[in-house]
Amino acid sequence: MARYLFIVSLQHRALFDYLLQRFSDDPNAEVILDRRRVERRRAEIAVTLERRQGSRRQQPDVSEELRRRSVAVVTIP
Repeated sequence: MARYLFIVSLQHRALFDYLLQRFSDDPNAEVILDRRRVERRRAEIAVTLERRQGSRRQQPDVSEELRRRSVAVVTIP
């Protein structure tokens, strides 16, 4: 059965509290606050060797969803 992760923007604590209460009895849902602040690599300096093996984030549109809707829902198979 799929699980659902609700990621809520830090600026919307009331929404976080509501979703936390709403899904408190659902073992397939988890509600968390987005803890990210900024991208780690800030400078646009040329890198000779990329150490990262790709994005760790499976859902790259999460940031966009958080900006537009204040919450992003990630489905975990």
